[in-house]
Amino acid sequence: MYTNTQKGIIGSFLALLPFLFTTVLLTSCLSDSDDESLVESNTCYVSKVSFKSFRKATVTKASDGVTDSTFYTTYSAANWVFSIDHKNLFIENRDSLPCNTDLSRVVMDLSYTAGIAYYRASDAWEEDPWIPYQSSDSIDFRKPVHIRLVATDKTERKYTLKINVHTMEGDSLHWEAMKGDDAVSGVYPMKALAWNNAMSVLVNDGNAVLLMTHPLSNTGEWTRQVTDLPLTADLSTLSKGPKNLFLSSKDGCLFSSADGLSWTRLYQHDGLRLVGVSYDKLYAKYNGVINSIYIGADSWAIDPLDDEASFLPDDEIAALTYVQNETLTRMVIVGNRGVETDTCGLVWSKCWTDFEEEDTESWMYYSPSWDNTHPLPLLTQMNLMYYDNMLMIAGGESKDGEIEALERFYVSQDNGLTWWRLQTILPPADLRGVSGHLTAAVDENNFIWLFAGSKVYRGRLNRLGFARPDIF
Repeated sequence: MYTNTQKGIIGSFLALLPFLFTTVLLTSCLSDSDDESLVESNTCYVSKVSFKSFRKATVTKASDGVTDSTFYTTYSAANWVFSIDHKNLFIENRDSLPCNTDLSRVVMDLSYTAGIAYYRASDAWEEDPWIPYQSSDSIDFRKPVHIRLVATDKTERKYTLKINVHTMEGDSLHWEAMKGDDAVSGVYPMKALAWNNAMSVLVNDGNAVLLMTHPLSNTGEWTRQVTDLPLTADLSTLSKGPKNLFLSSKDGCLFSSADGLSWTRLYQHDGLRLVGVSYDKLYAKYNGVINSIYIGADSWAIDPLDDEASFLPDDEIAALTYVQNETLTRMVIVGNRGVETDTCGLVWSKCWTDFEEEDTESWMYYSPSWDNTHPLPLLTQMNLMYYDNMLMIAGGESKDGEIEALERFYVSQDNGLTWWRLQTILPPADLRGVSGHLTAAVDENNFIWLFAGSKVYRGRLNRLGFARPDIF
């Protein structure tokens, strides 16, 4: 007869038998894990790879202004998903991690179905040992890592895991000097926009209105063509619609073109000046108010305003139409007027949704107020663009002379209500204070193009090298 103690020992031993049996099998797999007889498994696979956090290095100058000082910050990895290609046995993050992320010591959370998992560097020698995976291991991912799963039936599967990191800072912008041309020297009035896979610039050289085009790539030459526009064409009104280009002339004519070379006169009204184009309508100022007409229609209608028409701009006008969100489209008009008491620029905005008629919505005047300490400055030659989900203006000097031409970009993140001097993106240093005519535009690849003082520059935020917002 067994004593209670003996019974307890035997019971404990029997309870441990399944675990001991599994351990023996795993030990067998471990001892044979480098055996060439192992074949690819259909039963073991990686089900998920994730990371809790990463470290990012930031290099700054020490107080002496010479010595580099590096400090590290930790950020959550929750927004980065690692996709698993079971066919090609490859694992990676499609969205790259921020530049300067430190991959030398990273803790990986590996979920898998197998007996045991190993890892080692992808460039390791064949005779180098495989390291059994532990959830607390700090792994060097500066190079791709192989993950090896071994099943209890002596089959295996081997994945390659690569962590992608941006090689450049997302918020940095490098200006690239592009090829210039005498016509875009800034001596003559000019207006640029992206059109037909090229950067296009209309130039009035006093003898004809020229269409200058340059491929959007950084190679190629300028092509110079003569348009049939009259010399009275007001190039500052050049606007792009869904299919055609539009502009008005100083004698009140409104023109349209499908190629930028041949222009057709559509309308004529005394004092008419085109102020903007939406997806469906043309907007022009004449008789002191804003009038609109559906593209291709015959009759104009006065647009409703929520304030006095005397606050409408009549000089340095620029306009932009963009999709603010999935259902809301907005049009913004900026400019100046010849009133000496004005201390800031004028901003008007109109928005409509998929459920509202565009012609029933009123224009809203962003009137100056004591609590708005950042109104639009009284800039000349305002070029209004939509960049990095905000409005941006590249302009000449201010009316009072206190702001130099292209001293800074001015941006608005609230659709034109407040304007701030952008600190993170600076125009090229040799364009600051430039004299003469200047123009700027954004192309469909998110490059900003600047034309001023016989120089042409192109630059883009590194993280915007992908899709562009829905604007035209």
